[in-house]
Amino acid sequence: MKNYQMKKLKKLQSICFTLALIFIFNISFSQTIHKDYLDGHIWIKLKNNVPLIASMDITSGAQKNNFDLDINDFPFLNSALKNINVSKFSRPYFMVSDEKIKNVYRIEFTDHYKVDDIIKNLSQLDCIEYAEKIPFLKKTLTPNDPSFNSSNAWGLYQIQADAAWNVSTGNANVVVAIVDDAVEITHSDLSASIWNNPGEIPNNGIDDDNNGYIDDVNGFDVADSDNDPNPDNPVSSYDHGTHVAGIAGATTDNNTGIASIGFGISLLPVKATNSATGVTHGYDGIVYAVNAGADVINMSWGGSGSSTTGQNIINWANNQNIVLVAAAGNDDVSTIFYPAGYTNVIAVASTTVGDAKSGFSNYGTWIDISAPGSAILSTIPGNGYAVKQGTSMASPMVAGLCGLMLSLNPTLPPSNIKSCLLSSADNIDAANSSYVGELGAGRINALAAMNCISATLNLSPVADFSANMFNILEGQSINFNDLSTYNPQSWSWTFSGGTPATFSGQNPPAITYNTAGTYDVSLTVTNANGNDSEIKSAYITVNSLTGCDTISNTVPNDQILTWTWGAPNGFIGGHNFIKPKSIADKFSGLGPTNIMGSRFFFTRGETNDPNAFITITVWEDNAGQPGNIVYTEDVLIEEIENNINGAGAGFFFPTNVNFDTPVSVSTNDFYIGYQITYSAGDTVSCALTENLNTNNARPNTMWYYIDPADDPLNTGGGWMEVESLTSTGSQWSMHAYPRITQTPPTAVLSANDPVCVGEFLDFDGSTSPNTNNWDWIINGTSTSNPTGSNPSVIMSNAGAHTAYLIAYNACGFYHVDSLVVNVDATPTLNVSASQTTICPGGSSNLNVSGANSYLWTPATSLNSNNISNPVATPSGTTTYNVTGTTGGCSNDASITIIVDDNAPSANLIADNDTICEGETLNLNGAISTNTNTYNWSFNGGDISTSTSSNPSVLYNTAGTYTYTLTVENTCSQTDSISDQVVVMPASSSYCNSTSGINENSILEDIIVFKTQDNTKLNVLFNNNFNKQTDLYIVSIAGKTIFKKNLDLVKKDEVVGFDISSISEGMYMVNIISESSYESIKFIK
Repeated sequence: MKNYQMKKLKKLQSICFTLALIFIFNISFSQTIHKDYLDGHIWIKLKNNVPLIASMDITSGAQKNNFDLDINDFPFLNSALKNINVSKFSRPYFMVSDEKIKNVYRIEFTDHYKVDDIIKNLSQLDCIEYAEKIPFLKKTLTPNDPSFNSSNAWGLYQIQADAAWNVSTGNANVVVAIVDDAVEITHSDLSASIWNNPGEIPNNGIDDDNNGYIDDVNGFDVADSDNDPNPDNPVSSYDHGTHVAGIAGATTDNNTGIASIGFGISLLPVKATNSATGVTHGYDGIVYAVNAGADVINMSWGGSGSSTTGQNIINWANNQNIVLVAAAGNDDVSTIFYPAGYTNVIAVASTTVGDAKSGFSNYGTWIDISAPGSAILSTIPGNGYAVKQGTSMASPMVAGLCGLMLSLNPTLPPSNIKSCLLSSADNIDAANSSYVGELGAGRINALAAMNCISATLNLSPVADFSANMFNILEGQSINFNDLSTYNPQSWSWTFSGGTPATFSGQNPPAITYNTAGTYDVSLTVTNANGNDSEIKSAYITVNSLTGCDTISNTVPNDQILTWTWGAPNGFIGGHNFIKPKSIADKFSGLGPTNIMGSRFFFTRGETNDPNAFITITVWEDNAGQPGNIVYTEDVLIEEIENNINGAGAGFFFPTNVNFDTPVSVSTNDFYIGYQITYSAGDTVSCALTENLNTNNARPNTMWYYIDPADDPLNTGGGWMEVESLTSTGSQWSMHAYPRITQTPPTAVLSANDPVCVGEFLDFDGSTSPNTNNWDWIINGTSTSNPTGSNPSVIMSNAGAHTAYLIAYNACGFYHVDSLVVNVDATPTLNVSASQTTICPGGSSNLNVSGANSYLWTPATSLNSNNISNPVATPSGTTTYNVTGTTGGCSNDASITIIVDDNAPSANLIADNDTICEGETLNLNGAISTNTNTYNWSFNGGDISTSTSSNPSVLYNTAGTYTYTLTVENTCSQTDSISDQVVVMPASSSYCNSTSGINENSILEDIIVFKTQDNTKLNVLFNNNFNKQTDLYIVSIAGKTIFKKNLDLVKKDEVVGFDISSISEGMYMVNIISESSYESIKFIK
C-alpha cells in the first residue's frame, strides 16, 4: 500500500470562511495527435471465441494481474504491433460479466504518431471485434471569479438543501462513488463518510470479496492498480476529486468545515488517473465503482471524444441500477461532452447566483439538469478548503442529491431517481433567455426532489423479476432475481412446472424443471400500501431430452480461458503440479440418457511421443461424485495438438470425439472428462470458464481425482471438487459439450462379400436401431456415397476395402460403424497359339495364362479341355473359348484357329499379246487366289523363271512364245496357267505402223501428236473425212480411257484429248470408221 501520509501536506491549512477566495486556474490540456483522445492509449475488444490465458495462485486464490499483462501471451497481436513499443497491456474490465466489456483490453504505447496505423492493423485481425482511441478526459474545473461575493454555502441555500434535510439526512448505506483524480480519505470533513468495504480484510494481499481488486478497503486507485485513492504528489495537482467529494458528501452536522447535500451518505473514493493533466482511467473507475457496490457514480470530467467502449460501460452500469451523473463541460459550447452525453447519464450544466448559466458552462438540448457550480467552497487535500468552480462542482451537487433521494427510498431504480430529479426542478428560463431548452429541466430543487421521493413511499410496490436463463433442458435449474420497486415487504412466487412450485421470500432457491414445456412465472409483492403481481407468460421454455441435445455447463458468450496454477505449476484443466489423474465435469439432472460423444475445447496439446494419448471417460454418479466408469476411448495427444495448431493464431479447433457406440448412463447425474498420465513432454489442457465464485447461479462443476499414493499437496486423495483446493473457493466449468439423446442411433451394417471386381456388392444397414437416415462411404467403388438403407454398388477395385455407415436418428445425431469387405480380382487372360492358321489335318499348340484354373470349349479336337496348354487339331476353322478362374472370380477369352482348306487358283494378266522385237511383256499374277508363292517359266525371253507376282520379260527375237505361272498355297497345293505372246519382227508393218508420237505419226489423212508438256493428245485430219469415225484411247490392258464420236470431219480439223490425268505408260489410239480400222501406239 502506498504511504498516503506522504501525500498529505505537512501543515494543515486552517479553516477560515472569511479568507479571500483561493484562485484555482484551469490547466490547459492538449494532446499532440488527436486533441480529444489520449496520446498512446487505445482500447481493443477481443472476440469471445479467442482463447485467453489466466492464472490462479492455489494458496492465496489470487488471480493473474489483469492490470499488467504480458503481451507475449497474446501472439495473435504480434503482426499488428510489429515494431511498436508497447509500454503496458492490461485487461481492466475482466471482472465484468457483460461480454461487451470484459474482453476490452488497453494498450499503452510510446509511438503516439502511429495510433491510426495501429488501430487499422488491429482492426484487420480476425480476433479483434474493434479497436478505438481512448477519449481524453479533462477535469471540468474553471478559474474562480474573484469579484464574486456571496456566502460560502450559497449553492445549498439556492437548492433548499436545508429544507430537504428535514425529509432525510441521508443513509450511510447509500454509496456515492467519486471517480476522479483522488480523494484525501483522511480529511477531517470526509473521513467519517468514507466507504468501508465489509468484505475485504485489510492488508492481507488477497481479493477477499472476489470483486477483482486486492485490499480495496476504502476505495481503489485504478490507474496505478493499488488500494490507495489518496492524491499523488504534488497534492495541489490532485485536489480536484477531494473538492468534488466534499460537495457530494462531506460529513454534515459534525461541527467541522462545510455541509454537503448528501449529508449522511457514504463516499467511495476512486482514483482514476496517474496524470495531473487529465483523467486517464475514468471508465476503469466506473467499472470499479459498480463492482464495489456504488449506488451513484459522479464523473466530474470528460471530453469531446466518444467511444464504443465508453457507451458500453455506461450501459452496463445503468443495468446494474446505478445512477450515473456527469459534468457537462466548461467550454461554453453546445458540443456534446462525454460521458455526460452518453445515453443513461444525467448531464449537468452549471448555474450561478440568480440561476443564470455559469459563463463557462456548456449547454445544449442534450443537457438533463442544471445545478450550482460557480464559486463553490469545498474540501481540498491537506485538511483544507477552497473555492472552485465549474461543471465539476455542479455534477457532485446533483450526485449527492441523488444519494440523498436514494436514502429515503433505496429501492428506486435510476429511472425513478432521474424522473423525480427532473420533474421537481425549478424553471430558470427567465434568467436564461438565450438558453431556453438548453439547460435541461431547470435547476435542481432538493426539497421538491425529496418530496417527489416521499410520494413513492406511499406507493404500492411494483413487482418485477428476471431469470438467469430462459431456455433449458429437462432436469436443469434456473435462478430468479427480484427486481421489484417501491419497498415491497413480502414476496410470493409461483413457478408453473418447477420444483419447488412456490416460494415465499425475496430470493427463491434454484428452480428445477423436469418436464418439457413452456411455463409461466409469477411474483406478487406486498407492502403497507398495497400489492402488485407480475405474471410472465411462457417465460421459461424447457426442451425435451427425447431429441438431440448438445449440453454444457457453459453459457453463450462464456470466455474461453486457459487457466494455470501460475508458472511453473501447470494447467488447471490438464497436466499440473497437483497431479490429478482424472479431470471431469459434472452434468446434473440430465440422466438417465445416452451419450453419443462430446466436443472438448482443448487449448494445449503437446507431446514428443506420437503414441501418447489421453483417455476420454464417462462416469456415472455415485453419492455425488464420479463413480462407475461406463465408457473409455483413447485420443492421441498428437491429434489434439494438430487441431490446435491448425486453427490459426489466437484460435483453436475443437476436438470432437464420437463414441464407438452410444453410452448409456443410468444415474441422474454423470461426468465426462479424461484420464491423463504424466509422461515427460506431455501437456494437455482443456479451456475453462471465468472464475465463477461470485456467480451464485453457477456452481463449480469441475472435479479432480488425486491418487492417494501420489498426492503432492497432501489432500488425502480421491475425488474432490476443484474449488476445495483454493482458499477462495474458486469455481470453474469446463468447455466440454456432450451430445445426449433418448433415441440413440446405432450403425449396424453387413455385406454379401466376397464379390469379384465388376460385380454388385449388396450392403444392408436396415437393422440399425433408431435410424432414420443412412449415409455411406464405401471404398473400392466409383459409387462411394450411395443412399438408402440397402445400397448395391459395383466394386471396381480388388482388395480389402472399408465401408462406413453413418446412421442418423430423427433429430440428426449419428453413430458410425465400419465393415471390411473383400473384393477378388477378375483374372486377366492372355491367350496365344503356336499357329493360328493350319492346313487340313494339322494341329496348333494353344496356351493361356492369368488364372489358377481353366476350362476350354469346344472340347472336341482338343487333347485336354482343363489345362493351360492343350493341343488343337480341328477339322475346320474353329474358335476356342477359355474360362479362367481365380478364387471365386472368372473371366473369358477366345482364339480362332483357321484350317486353310481353300485350293489355290492361278490367274494372270499380260499387258499385250503381241509385241515387237526388243519390247517388254509386263505380267501380273497377283490376281491369283489362295496363293502363297509364285513360280514363272518363260521361253525366248531374257529370263527363264521368276518368283515375283509381277515379272517383266524382254523379247528380242520374233516368234511365238509360251509362258507359265504355277502358284502354291501354305498347304503345298498348286495350280498353273499358261499363255502365249507373239513377237513381231521389227521390220513388219505391225511394228512400223507408228514411229512414235513425238515424230508426228502420219497415216494417210490422219496425224496423231502430243503437246510438248505431255498433257494433250491431238488428232489432225488433213482432208475432209466424210465418214463417221470413232476415236478411242485404250490402255495396254484394253480398257477404254477416252472415246469420241466424229461425224463429217473437215480438213485440218484437230480433235484433242486431255491426257494430263492419266498414268504414265503405253496407250493405243484406235480409229474406227465404216470401212477401216487403224491403231496407233503412244507413250505417256
